[in-house]
Amino acid sequence: MLLDLTKQYADIVQGIEVEKFRIVGDSYELRATFLLKDGSRLFIKDYLFLDGTRKYAYHWQDRPGRLINRWDNVPHWNELQSYPHHRHVGAADVVESSDVRTIEDALKYIANSFRPGSRRLSQSAPIGTEEDPTEQ
Repeated sequence: MLLDLTKQYADIVQGIEVEKFRIVGDSYELRATFLLKDGSRLFIKDYLFLDGTRKYAYHWQDRPGRLINRWDNVPHWNELQSYPHHRHVGAADVVESSDVRTIEDALKYIANSFRPGSRRLSQSAPIGTEEDPTEQ
C-alpha cells in the first residue's frame, strides 16, 4: 500500500521512512513519514485495533517544522459536522470539519496544493531530521 502511494504521488513524494509497521490478526499499527519534494513532511500514525476501531493522525508540516495541517479523529470538537474527523490548520490551530480519512486522502489534498509555479514547489530542498511532532 505505502509503495503504491509513493509511486502514485511520485510528483510530490521524495521518499518514505517507515518507523513501525506491525500486523497482529486483523489489527495493525503504522508509523511512517512521507518526505515531500518541497522539504515538508507528512507524519503518519494509523492504528486499527482488534475491536475494529481506528485511530489516525496525519500531521503535515513545512521544512522549518511549522504545522500546515493535521488531520485526526480524536473524539473532541463534537460540534463539527464531520465529528470525530477534523483538521487543525496552521499555527493558529484553527479546527475545521474534514473529509480526509486515509493516507491517500491526505496525499491527494497535499498534491492539490502543489500547483506548478507555486511557492511550495519552488522551495525544494534537502530534508533535515526534525522530530516527529505527533509525539506531543
